[in-house]
Amino acid sequence: MEKKKPLPKNIFYIVIAFLVVFVVAMLIRIGVLMNENKKLAEELVAKEAESMEMDEKNAALEALMKEENESVLMEQYAREQDYVYPDEHVYIYGN
Repeated sequence: MEKKKPLPKNIFYIVIAFLVVFVVAMLIRIGVLMNENKKLAEELVAKEAESMEMDEKNAALEALMKEENESVLMEQYAREQDYVYPDEHVYIYGN
């Protein structure tokens, strides 16, 4: 019966070194992914806030559409954008 030769100690140390390097690399990767996840979560919160703001604006515009007719709303928007009627004179007071 032949005796099995034990593994040399060099292979054992190589395997241990490989496992240590692998664990360190995975810990670094987890840290990077956690930072990326945090940034995405912050971006999501900002997008949700923006969405809620747009929903409020849309609700206000829908209320205006129900209360006033379309031409009044269009005229109001045109005034906000500094449009005037062709023969109209607009005087701006202030600084």
